[in-house]
Amino acid sequence: MLKDYLQLCWLNGYPEDLPTDRKFLWTNLGVYLLLGLFIQANISDPVEAFIQILIEVVITLLFMAALLVKDGSSYNFERFLTAILVCENFVYMLGLPILFWYIFAKGSEFANYPIYMGMVLIVWSIVVIAYLLKGLFNFDWKMSGSLSVFYFILTYFGSFGLLLMI
Repeated sequence: MLKDYLQLCWLNGYPEDLPTDRKFLWTNLGVYLLLGLFIQANISDPVEAFIQILIEVVITLLFMAALLVKDGSSYNFERFLTAILVCENFVYMLGLPILFWYIFAKGSEFANYPIYMGMVLIVWSIVVIAYLLKGLFNFDWKMSGSLSVFYFILTYFGSFGLLLMI
């Protein structure tokens, strides 16, 4: 099943044809929380990182629920959530070495390269989410791209903003 979902990270396959399994969904949610916590804890306070990751998950759930309410069905909820989590986990796994590279390269002439690589991963993540939106909701690329950028801003900057308000 993981292989089927990982194909989406390379913009292959059809998200609407993927199998669903709640155990697989919960496993990916746990991995998402652990990877996100590890990455955020290296950037900020561990307690703040934990709260921010929880806020990101809640925002993700609300975003998907809003899309599904607009779509008029909840049929794709587990499939869409699992696809997002698998692809985000994959991007997080690729981001871990870049995070370590960034930590060790601080102050050196190579300090900007991990930032560039991180920006490439962010763009890739946005494109993958757009691909998922296009596949599951039959949006055109313009609409799915716009929603993907909105999702990214809402999830990461929204969680940071909410964390500052707490």
